[in-house]
Amino acid sequence: MGKRFLRSSVIELTTLTPSVDIQPQDLPVNPLSFLLLTITLNQTPAQTALNTYRELSPFLAMVSDLSIRHRGENIIQGSLQDIAVLNALVAMAPPWGREHHGVDATVRSMSFPLCFGRRPYWHSEAFPATQRGNLRFHMTAAALPAGYSAAQWALETVELIEDTPATYLKYTTNTRALAATGRQKMPLPIGNELLGLLLFDPTDENDATETYAFRQIKILRDNVEQYYAQASWHALAAELAMRLPNWGLLWGHRHEQAAAETSTGEQVSLTPDIPPLQYGFLDFDPLKDGSYSMETAGASQLDLDLNSDVSVGTVRMLPVELVKIPGAAGAV
Repeated sequence: MGKRFLRSSVIELTTLTPSVDIQPQDLPVNPLSFLLLTITLNQTPAQTALNTYRELSPFLAMVSDLSIRHRGENIIQGSLQDIAVLNALVAMAPPWGREHHGVDATVRSMSFPLCFGRRPYWHSEAFPATQRGNLRFHMTAAALPAGYSAAQWALETVELIEDTPATYLKYTTNTRALAATGRQKMPLPIGNELLGLLLFDPTDENDATETYAFRQIKILRDNVEQYYAQASWHALAAELAMRLPNWGLLWGHRHEQAAAETSTGEQVSLTPDIPPLQYGFLDFDPLKDGSYSMETAGASQLDLDLNSDVSVGTVRMLPVELVKIPGAAGAV
C-alpha cells in the first residue's frame, strides 16, 4: 500500500480587507509539503475596456507580503509576485486560476502554490512535524487593484502524514536600496546549502537606454570567486528561461495590430514590465539533485557582488536555502 497524504482547508473563502494584515493562521503539525493560497477578485465593467484587462497582475498586486514563520523565524517570506516566480522556477509549481474570459462582473480566482520542497509531494523534502501554534501563516493585503470591487482569500495545505522528511526549503527576501552605480555587495546567508538565488531588477524593458541594476554579477566566498565569476543580466535571464519552459507566455501577454482589422503580419508579445522579465536566476542546482549545491558552512563572508548601471531603485534577492533537519525524524 502506498503512502498517504492529507489535503485540508485552513481557511475557506473569506473577505480579504485591502491594506490590512490578516489574522495569523496556525498551520498543521504534520510534515507539510506545500500550501495553496487562493485569491478571488470581483471584476467590474471597467476591466473589460480596451487594453485594461490583466490576467495575473491584479492578483500579484493584491498581496504585498506573506510569510510562513516557525517560532517567529521566517521560513518563507516575500511579496506574492516574488514567491510565485520562485515556486514556478524551483518547484515547477506556477499559479493558475479560473474565469479567464474577462466578462463583466466575473469573480475571478488565482491559486498560488507555496512549496517547502523542490517537488510537491516529495517524501523526503517537506517542513517537518512541529507542535500546534509553532508554524503560522501571515499575510498583508495591498490596496484593491483598479477595476475590482472586492477580494477574498482561502488557504489549503498538503500534509505528508506518513513521511519523515530530511530537508526543506527556506526562502526569504533581502533588499538593497541603490544609492550609486558601480560595484556593491549583498551578503548571502551562511550555514545552509544554497540551491539558487532569485533576483529582481527594478529596471525594465521600457527604458530608452538599456540599463540594469544587476548589469554584471559574481559570487564571492571570502573574496574568492565561486560558481559565477562573472555573469551578465542577459545570461541570467536566459538561465531563468531554461528553468521555465514557455516562460514568455506564462505570466500574461498581449497581441497587437497596427490598426483595426489590420494585421501586422506576425503576432507581437508585449511583456516589458511583468514577471518574469525583471527577474534573473542563479542556479546552483541545475540537476535538482543537490550535486552542485553551494556549501556555505565555514565561510567567513559570502556575497553577491553586483555591478549596477543605475543609482536609484531597490533590488530584491531571494536565496533558496536547503535546510537539513537534525536527525531527519520527529517534531522540531
